[in-house]
Amino acid sequence: MHNHSHGFDAAATKRRLASTWIKTILGMTLISALALSSLIYFGLSFSYGVVLLGLWSLVPIFSWYHSGTLVLKLMKCRPPSPHNPDHQRLVRLVEGLYPKTGLKVHPPVYISPMPLPNAFATGRSPATSFIAATEGLLHLGLTDAELEAVLAHELAHVKCRDVSIGSFMAVMGSLFAIVLSAGLPGLFRPVFSGGEAPLLDKLSDKVTKDKKRFFLPDGGVAGFIIMLILFYFVSVLTKILALFVSRCRESSADILASQWTGNPCALSTALQKIQNFMRRLRPDLRQLIITRGMKPLFIVNAFDEDDERRTSGGVGERLSRWWRSLGEHHPPVEKRMKELDAMSGGTCERLH
Repeated sequence: MHNHSHGFDAAATKRRLASTWIKTILGMTLISALALSSLIYFGLSFSYGVVLLGLWSLVPIFSWYHSGTLVLKLMKCRPPSPHNPDHQRLVRLVEGLYPKTGLKVHPPVYISPMPLPNAFATGRSPATSFIAATEGLLHLGLTDAELEAVLAHELAHVKCRDVSIGSFMAVMGSLFAIVLSAGLPGLFRPVFSGGEAPLLDKLSDKVTKDKKRFFLPDGGVAGFIIMLILFYFVSVLTKILALFVSRCRESSADILASQWTGNPCALSTALQKIQNFMRRLRPDLRQLIITRGMKPLFIVNAFDEDDERRTSGGVGERLSRWWRSLGEHHPPVEKRMKELDAMSGGTCERLH
């Protein structure tokens, strides 16, 4: 039996918002520390690092600067029609939310013809950002309170400059990757080619003459393989850090949306309705293929597992699911619902 509460716990909200920012700053600090420490460790000059950063930041910076234009074209967005009641409902709710956000510029509102229920926000700064909703979201049967909560979530991304934070993580990750690609070969060269090679000395006593050729200086195959393995693992680490920050920003947007609307449970039920639609859509493989390329733009993970599947299985299966969860941009809806429960001071309604 659920205690359906629609209150608002301001203290819990403040604590959780502070926690998400602490985690975000921690993630940004770690990725920056990795990039800068790798420059120092491999003895690369500061000017060399600046050149690398400039070259390998071009794509992330270009994407950040033109994010609004790119997404508008990708999602085929258009202004809301003055003759469409659903479009005007969307505009009315955004206008009601805007004064609560503290934004200095009212973000434009757009409509995407996509049938999948979704809302998104993008732009290089709050002054150049916009929010959009799909036709699928407008036809999902959300109440005014639920739709308002979803829109508040997207306005929170604008308020917190989350697009810029994501771009910063991409730039630091690119710098770290290129420094490693430049420095790792030099790190392993003394071990597998020329000079004193303690590893080769130990191996020479344990392998046959033919097998030793695998480690000879003119081949360097083992060093190359070890270098690739290390490069893979540090690349995974940078990706995990970036997605960790992304999940923190999603949680922060949930918290701010609850603060502005004063109704955490409205966002909880809206997320459940969107998630349920996504689950019903799974058999349509064509739609799934399309959505895989747009996962960061969705308000929920389109491939979130059923609650029963997430909590079932042995230790190995649970570890596998935990590892996959590190590669997601959004926290699981069930976890977000529990956070919203805490902010409401009770338990929000559960839909089936």
